[in-house]
Amino acid sequence: MEQKNNKSLIAAWAIVFAILLAHFYNPRTTEGDYKRELTFDTFSYYLYLPATFIYDDIALTKQDTLHALFNKYEPSPTFYQIFQIENGNWTPNYTCGFAMLWSPFFAIAHLWASLSDYPVDGLSFPYQFCIAFGSILLILPGIFFVRKTLLRFFSDGVAALTMLFLVLGTNYFHEAFDDYLQPHAILFTGYAMLMYYTMLWHDTFKRKYAVYCGFLMGIMILLRPSEILCVFIPLLWNVYDKQSLLDKIKNVKDNFSHLLFAALAAFVVVIPQLIYWKVVTDSFLFFSYQRTEGFDFLHPHIWNSLFSFKKSWFIYTPIIIFPLLGIFLLRKKKKEVYYPIVVFTAFNFYLLCSWAAWWNGGSYGMRYFTESYSVLALPFGFVISAIGTSKWWVKSSLYLVLTALTALNLFQTWQYVNWIIPCDRMNWAYYKQIWLKTEVSDEDRSLMEIQRSISATEEFTNEQDYSKKTIGFFNYETVNSEFVDANRCDTFSLSKPYSYRYGANEEWGPTFSIRYDNLVKEDKDHVWLRVSLDYFAGADINENPASLVINMPHGDYLLKYKAFDLQKRPFKPNEWNHVVVDYMTPFPYMESDKMEIYIWHRGKKNFYIDNFHIEAFEKK
Repeated sequence: MEQKNNKSLIAAWAIVFAILLAHFYNPRTTEGDYKRELTFDTFSYYLYLPATFIYDDIALTKQDTLHALFNKYEPSPTFYQIFQIENGNWTPNYTCGFAMLWSPFFAIAHLWASLSDYPVDGLSFPYQFCIAFGSILLILPGIFFVRKTLLRFFSDGVAALTMLFLVLGTNYFHEAFDDYLQPHAILFTGYAMLMYYTMLWHDTFKRKYAVYCGFLMGIMILLRPSEILCVFIPLLWNVYDKQSLLDKIKNVKDNFSHLLFAALAAFVVVIPQLIYWKVVTDSFLFFSYQRTEGFDFLHPHIWNSLFSFKKSWFIYTPIIIFPLLGIFLLRKKKKEVYYPIVVFTAFNFYLLCSWAAWWNGGSYGMRYFTESYSVLALPFGFVISAIGTSKWWVKSSLYLVLTALTALNLFQTWQYVNWIIPCDRMNWAYYKQIWLKTEVSDEDRSLMEIQRSISATEEFTNEQDYSKKTIGFFNYETVNSEFVDANRCDTFSLSKPYSYRYGANEEWGPTFSIRYDNLVKEDKDHVWLRVSLDYFAGADINENPASLVINMPHGDYLLKYKAFDLQKRPFKPNEWNHVVVDYMTPFPYMESDKMEIYIWHRGKKNFYIDNFHIEAFEKK
């Protein structure tokens, strides 16, 4: 059988070789020596393992140990990966699915570190290397499962071409060799296996295939709860009209025990998470994604997700248009798979476009879509098959387009890993400037979006390049009527006769707010804010603490929340103190969101402010 399918087998191994070659020659790998693999979100996915098996601290209460580890390895500028819950324990932001997948590689690393001079701390070189390369080993089988699925529908040649264009022509290739510790390339493998075993169950009605499907769905949902959409694939498989629906119901009834075993397999997978939540949070069910951006279901970012030069699907992965068009061929060519694919794709597209951070963070292209490519392999195969039976000039033209788009993807992937294409600062001006360039100048780079800091502090140093305007000034006299209320005070004031008084235990006062699109012009990507005020603490500032807060809330999520603690700044008792802070506006989730600026008072005595001044600096 394999001799008849040599082309697709050769293509699969060629893809594996390309991924491994790109991985080991990747500048990030060669220059980093696997020293900074467990960083940012990955650190949160992974933290379950060292916390449980090294530090005996699943509730993450040994904060001194954790912060010492964090400061030593610096996985990110700020320690955002965990948060404290009401009972005093701490929990990672994400579920434990990846920790479970990585556990065999963690065990190998732990043994390696224990038998060597490396620190047995969960983040030394053996752990970084084993988790990183273990992820590659979890990714590669996806190629072969896609091949197995394609060969059940298409010729060997069509399967080979589909695989090559699907992998090398999309950002999956980048996810597989460079961003392999993110969920998406591993989930590609999960979907590829689910597609294959769903077909086998419907073909044979063997219980083991139902169990495999249940296990796969359980682990994918545990990896990312949004992958619950995967249930549409087995649920709707072979359903295309009334009679097929009745047949599906009959098959499920006849094999109802298979459904129970599949559900049991899925449940077994999530048991460790349920136990963890019960021990740490006192409840078997807990929503750990409390500190994430959330979804804009009523205002999905469809246009930006498809066409933005900052980050979009059709701009940075244009070849994906072909498999999407191929969905329309499914109803005519293979109606049995039309509804599972079209329903999954539609819901997945809407879900991902609704994510507030629609640009997918720091990535090459829209990485959140990557796992769905193994589902789109089938419609892509029908497109390749249709091209192969077209007239010679149509065939030649379309193959030329597919090849050119694949070459473009590979070149732009090279630009990305060589820091020519930035992970989050692209725009149209810079994109057209670097088109097909292998080198860029500082002048070219000046066309990018501004570099936004993700550190705890930032400094505005090039004021000469900006024009300044006052957008708010409040000294609490009559002219500032919007702030005149019972808290206006003439006991202490710097600009006579009034100041604003926060009473004892009174946390909140007036908030200055302005819509982002009223603050930042359409042709600009940021402004700097400078906020200054005078305050009289009424006591030692350490005993009567307060913070100047600037942020841009999006629903319940506080985007770029900065609390400038006044007690950490120079202070003179029994005098008016002056404070000045600088803040660059973040990239907005929605341009109608508002910037908010206010004082957060946490003391037990009166606290007074005066001359609340907000200036905006716009690039000339």
